[in-house]
Amino acid sequence: QGVWPLLVTIAMGDAGGFNSVAMWGLGGGPAWRRNDPTLNVGKLVANGTRIWVYCGTGRPGELGGGGDVAGQVLETITLDSNKNFARQYQNAGGTNGTFNFPPNGTHGWGYWGGQLNAMKGDIQATLGA
Repeated sequence: QGVWPLLVTIAMGDAGGFNSVAMWGLGGGPAWRRNDPTLNVGKLVANGTRIWVYCGTGRPGELGGGGDVAGQVLETITLDSNKNFARQYQNAGGTNGTFNFPPNGTHGWGYWGGQLNAMKGDIQATLGA
Protein backbone atom coordinates (compact mmCIF):
# COMPACT_ATOMS: atom_id res chain seq x y z
CA GLN A 1 0.00 0.00 0.00
CA GLY A 2 2.97 2.27 0.48
CA VAL A 3 2.14 5.94 0.22
CA TRP A 4 -1.52 5.47 -0.80
CA PRO A 5 -3.13 5.89 2.61
CA LEU A 6 -1.38 9.26 2.95
CA LEU A 7 -2.30 10.35 -0.58
CA VAL A 8 -5.93 9.31 -0.13
CA THR A 9 -6.05 11.21 3.16
CA ILE A 10 -4.72 14.35 1.47
CA ALA A 11 -7.07 14.01 -1.53
CA MET A 12 -10.12 13.39 0.66
CA GLY A 13 -9.29 16.38 2.83
CA ASP A 14 -8.90 18.56 -0.25
CA ALA A 15 -12.20 17.29 -1.68
CA GLY A 16 -14.28 18.53 1.21
CA GLY A 17 -12.66 17.68 4.50
CA PHE A 18 -13.45 13.96 4.39
CA ASN A 19 -11.58 11.72 6.80
CA SER A 20 -10.00 8.52 5.49
CA VAL A 21 -9.27 7.26 9.01
CA ALA A 22 -12.98 7.49 9.84
CA MET A 23 -13.74 5.57 6.65
CA TRP A 24 -11.09 2.81 6.67
CA GLY A 25 -9.06 3.22 9.86
CA LEU A 26 -5.33 3.78 10.01
CA GLY A 27 -3.35 3.33 6.81
CA GLY A 28 -2.22 -0.24 6.22
CA GLY A 29 -4.90 -1.67 8.50
CA PRO A 30 -7.32 -4.48 7.65
CA ALA A 31 -9.95 -2.24 6.01
CA TRP A 32 -7.34 -0.70 3.70
CA ARG A 33 -6.10 -4.16 2.69
CA ARG A 34 -9.67 -5.42 2.21
CA ASN A 35 -10.47 -2.51 -0.14
CA ASP A 36 -7.21 -2.48 -2.13
CA PRO A 37 -8.02 -3.73 -5.65
CA THR A 38 -4.41 -4.63 -6.42
CA LEU A 39 -4.10 -6.79 -3.30
CA ASN A 40 -7.44 -8.40 -4.17
CA VAL A 41 -6.95 -8.79 -7.91
CA GLY A 42 -7.35 -12.58 -7.67
CA LYS A 43 -10.81 -12.20 -6.11
CA LEU A 44 -11.87 -9.68 -8.75
CA VAL A 45 -10.80 -12.04 -11.54
CA ALA A 46 -12.36 -15.11 -9.89
CA ASN A 47 -15.67 -13.27 -9.39
CA GLY A 48 -15.71 -11.95 -12.97
CA THR A 49 -16.12 -8.46 -11.55
CA ARG A 50 -16.62 -5.89 -14.33
CA ILE A 51 -13.89 -3.27 -14.11
CA TRP A 52 -13.53 0.06 -15.90
CA VAL A 53 -10.32 2.01 -15.25
CA TYR A 54 -9.55 5.39 -16.78
CA CYS A 55 -6.60 7.60 -15.91
CA GLY A 56 -4.95 10.50 -17.68
CA THR A 57 -1.29 11.44 -17.54
CA GLY A 58 -1.65 14.65 -15.55
CA ARG A 59 -1.01 16.73 -18.68
CA PRO A 60 -3.84 19.16 -19.35
CA GLY A 61 -5.61 18.77 -22.68
CA GLU A 62 -8.55 20.26 -24.51
CA LEU A 63 -10.87 19.48 -21.58
CA GLY A 64 -8.98 21.75 -19.19
CA GLY A 65 -7.07 21.21 -15.98
CA GLY A 66 -4.21 23.60 -16.71
CA GLY A 67 -4.74 25.62 -13.55
CA ASP A 68 -5.29 22.64 -11.27
CA VAL A 69 -1.78 21.72 -10.09
CA ALA A 70 -3.10 19.33 -7.43
CA GLY A 71 -5.22 17.54 -10.05
CA GLN A 72 -2.25 17.27 -12.39
CA VAL A 73 0.00 15.81 -9.68
CA LEU A 74 -2.66 13.41 -8.40
CA GLU A 75 -3.41 12.08 -11.89
CA THR A 76 0.32 11.62 -12.63
CA ILE A 77 0.85 9.60 -9.44
CA THR A 78 -2.34 7.61 -9.95
CA LEU A 79 -1.40 6.63 -13.52
CA ASP A 80 1.46 4.35 -12.41
CA SER A 81 -0.76 2.65 -9.85
CA ASN A 82 -3.56 2.11 -12.38
CA LYS A 83 -1.19 0.72 -15.01
CA ASN A 84 0.29 -1.64 -12.39
CA PHE A 85 -3.21 -2.80 -11.47
CA ALA A 86 -4.08 -3.37 -15.16
CA ARG A 87 -0.96 -5.52 -15.62
CA GLN A 88 -1.68 -7.57 -12.52
CA TYR A 89 -5.33 -7.99 -13.49
CA GLN A 90 -4.46 -9.19 -16.98
CA ASN A 91 -1.62 -11.42 -15.70
CA ALA A 92 -4.12 -13.04 -13.30
CA GLY A 93 -6.33 -13.91 -16.28
CA GLY A 94 -8.76 -11.02 -15.99
CA THR A 95 -10.79 -10.44 -19.15
CA ASN A 96 -13.77 -8.41 -17.92
CA GLY A 97 -11.99 -5.06 -17.69
CA THR A 98 -11.71 -1.93 -19.77
CA PHE A 99 -8.52 0.09 -19.30
CA ASN A 100 -8.16 3.51 -20.89
CA PHE A 101 -4.94 5.54 -20.49
CA PRO A 102 -5.10 8.51 -22.91
CA PRO A 103 -2.09 10.79 -23.52
CA ASN A 104 -3.68 13.76 -21.70
CA GLY A 105 -6.01 14.29 -18.78
CA THR A 106 -6.07 15.62 -15.25
CA HIS A 107 -7.99 14.64 -12.15
CA GLY A 108 -11.25 16.40 -12.96
CA TRP A 109 -14.81 16.12 -14.24
CA GLY A 110 -13.95 17.49 -17.67
CA TYR A 111 -12.21 14.19 -18.38
CA TRP A 112 -14.37 11.88 -16.28
CA GLY A 113 -17.62 12.96 -17.94
CA GLY A 114 -16.74 11.37 -21.27
CA GLN A 115 -15.77 8.14 -19.53
CA LEU A 116 -19.04 8.05 -17.59
CA ASN A 117 -20.89 8.41 -20.87
CA ALA A 118 -18.77 5.67 -22.48
CA MET A 119 -19.51 3.26 -19.64
CA LYS A 120 -23.21 4.13 -19.43
CA GLY A 121 -24.22 0.82 -21.02
CA ASP A 122 -22.15 -1.13 -18.48
CA ILE A 123 -23.67 0.80 -15.59
CA GLN A 124 -27.21 0.26 -16.88
CA ALA A 125 -26.60 -3.45 -17.41
CA THR A 126 -25.17 -3.82 -13.91
CA LEU A 127 -28.10 -1.97 -12.34
CA GLY A 128 -30.66 -3.72 -14.53
CA ALA A 129 -31.84 -0.35 -15.82
